Amino acid sequence: MSNMNPCYNPCNSYPKWTIGNDLRAIMLQDEDIVSMVGGNIYPLIAPENVKGPFIVYVREKYSKHSTKMGTYEDDCKVGIVAISDNYDDAVKLAQNIDGALTGGHTSTDGINITIDLEDSSESFEDNKYVETLLFSIK
Repeated sequence: MSNMNPCYNPCNSYPKWTIGNDLRAIMLQDEDIVSMVGGNIYPLIAPENVKGPFIVYVREKYSKHSTKMGTYEDDCKVGIVAISDNYDDAVKLAQNIDGALTGGHTSTDGINITIDLEDSSESFEDNKYVETLLFSIK
């Protein structure tokens, strides 16, 4: 099947429908993150009885920038949420996530991507400490 909307200028853009899978793979390569959560990194929602700190990620926005020649850039924003019973662990996990993700990476498809932290917030919900990080991916 041919690409109906080709990028005629050399670009590193690629569709980001599954960008969460790339971010999960990057986080699972980070020893500090894995030491805290193991494999407990989930899209959209965590299972009800998850023990210990865990991470949830959700694609918040996905947009394409195009000209008459086609799409020249796909960018999106992804929320990464660090959740723990302990405030210090939630903050440490958020710091580890920021350190692992911010900067240049190669996607699972071999495309160069740049990840930048745009915003962060914290809250206390359902007796859990929640650190929310918003990343921009281009």
